[in-house]
Amino acid sequence: MLAILKAFRLGKVMSILLGVLTVSIYAFGTVGYLQDRAIQLRIGFGLISIFLLTCAGYLMNDYYDIKSDSINRPQRIPIRKLISEQNLKWLFIGFFLVGLIVALFVNQNFFLMIMLDLSLLLIYNLYSKKFYFLKSVIVSLLVVSIYPLSLALTSGGYPSLRRDSLFVFPIWLFLIILAYEIVEDIVGMQGDKEEGANTLPIMIGAKKARNLAILIALVSTPIAFIPYFKGMCGTVYLIGALSTLPIFIGSMFFKEKTLSIGLLFYVRAVTFFSLVDIILIK
Repeated sequence: MLAILKAFRLGKVMSILLGVLTVSIYAFGTVGYLQDRAIQLRIGFGLISIFLLTCAGYLMNDYYDIKSDSINRPQRIPIRKLISEQNLKWLFIGFFLVGLIVALFVNQNFFLMIMLDLSLLLIYNLYSKKFYFLKSVIVSLLVVSIYPLSLALTSGGYPSLRRDSLFVFPIWLFLIILAYEIVEDIVGMQGDKEEGANTLPIMIGAKKARNLAILIALVSTPIAFIPYFKGMCGTVYLIGALSTLPIFIGSMFFKEKTLSIGLLFYVRAVTFFSLVDIILIK
């Protein structure tokens, strides 16, 4: 049962939901708007839809990556030992359909954004092995789509400095997720080679790909502090982002697996302290 739950990547899914909630609050400019019953229902339906569709996306990825996962992640119990490939296929299709139905209860713009995301996700799972560098770019775009999704969820929100930060944070998030995906491709090089994939590390070599990922991550770092210096975030955010920065930077001196953990940790830390900041600082 635990192995099946791991297939849903609940840790990553919950991080995405936390991101959507945080961005939605920033779109409103304050947590006070969450007291409105209609807004609570809209955001609730939106989060349920995103939860189902994200889980479906991970299951779909497992369905198409059974061979490479058996090489890159031998410690993980193969999904085919937990559920048949046919049942796995019907499971992620079912999650997709239910997630889309729930999205209809939010609003038209949210539904259209969901459809765009699903189109990108389908293209990624079917053709990502041939996309070279674009593979990482597509994943980064999918993650960054939490911003337009959240703006659709909140019907655009309300004008404020907090909402203005939503035009800065996506640039930071895109770059750091791009770095993370490049590192993940280095970790998965062996399995990708077996499948005949053409990822960036295979094309230019692991060392050059690692250096590129670190460069992109370093370029993204100052962008994370722009919202504070522009008055869009408070001191709680600044303290959180600064205090976790050494862990993020320190991971760059270790192997790729540790580096990927460090990159993902910093994304989660910045998201968490963004949320705490807007809750504590009115």
